[in-house]
Amino acid sequence: MRRILVSAQEASGDRLGAELFAAMAAARPGDPFEVRGLVGPLLAAGGAAPLAGSAPMNPVMGLVEVLAHVGELRRNTMALRRAFDERPDLLVVIDGADFNLPLARAARAKGIPVLGLVSPQLWAWRSGRARSIARALDLLLCLFPFEPAYYAPYGLDARWIGHPAVDRVGLSAREPGVVALFPGSRRAELRRLLAPFLAAAERLEAREVLLPLAASLSPADLGPLPSNVRLCSSAEALGRAELALTKSGTSTLELALAGIPMVVAHRVHPLTYWLGKRLVRGVRHLALPSILLRREAIREYVQNFTVDQLVQSMKEAQPPPTAELRAILGEQGVAARAASAVWGLLDR
Repeated sequence: MRRILVSAQEASGDRLGAELFAAMAAARPGDPFEVRGLVGPLLAAGGAAPLAGSAPMNPVMGLVEVLAHVGELRRNTMALRRAFDERPDLLVVIDGADFNLPLARAARAKGIPVLGLVSPQLWAWRSGRARSIARALDLLLCLFPFEPAYYAPYGLDARWIGHPAVDRVGLSAREPGVVALFPGSRRAELRRLLAPFLAAAERLEAREVLLPLAASLSPADLGPLPSNVRLCSSAEALGRAELALTKSGTSTLELALAGIPMVVAHRVHPLTYWLGKRLVRGVRHLALPSILLRREAIREYVQNFTVDQLVQSMKEAQPPPTAELRAILGEQGVAARAASAVWGLLDR
């Protein structure tokens, strides 16, 4: 029985991990393995067991926002380090580089192989981390085709597997009058984005407003909602929406692949924004489709915006360049390619 330890602190990592381990089981049904670690509801539903003493997944992002969760992060760090003593066959760290890389170094020091899933955004900031990342991992699976080149000078086996959005998303039916809102999977994002997003949808007089609820959240986190707003899965919103308003992140890519016109708006803690402007270099856009295409493919607002601006931009939004993005992001079968890489590392 192979024993895999996983660290998935964020909702996106929980989803990636669930897809990865399901693909591993499908690829080799006669080769059993068990998964334990820092897991969210999707990993748990797939059979992964949470570590004793770990804190529940509480997605947090930002240079300032993380300070309120230091205690939880420390609990999870200690839970994982205790699990190293049980000598797992592999540690899989998913995204969350600032949390996961120190753990990866500690695991390798104990002779535990480490696989990283998702490269940190070296193309946006702190590209000098490539050397230290290479020392922390045995294998890194990258979502974007240009990322392995950052690690080539340091000898890390970094492989492009494609982006999972190409498997998750098909073209939307784009039902008239249906607007989708993607204010985020973190409570801090909801506090800053949900109210203006709802106000913009109301001003558009949408027939139906779809609001995907992340697995890391509950309806209580949203508070009272207008009568035409309905909670749904991300898949339903992507399959039906005619128009969307979204925060930055993977949702921008999924909406673009679905062919849904959108506007991107994002806010963080003011100090996080101030620090970020001084750390991030060479990136002109926040939306992933615009970053990948190296042009403003989507109207975006960062930190400062009004409901009037959101409404006007949504009225003017055009279909995204879906075909161009699919050509960049690679072929379907991303989870299967990731599973093959993990089995290869285990077999070593």
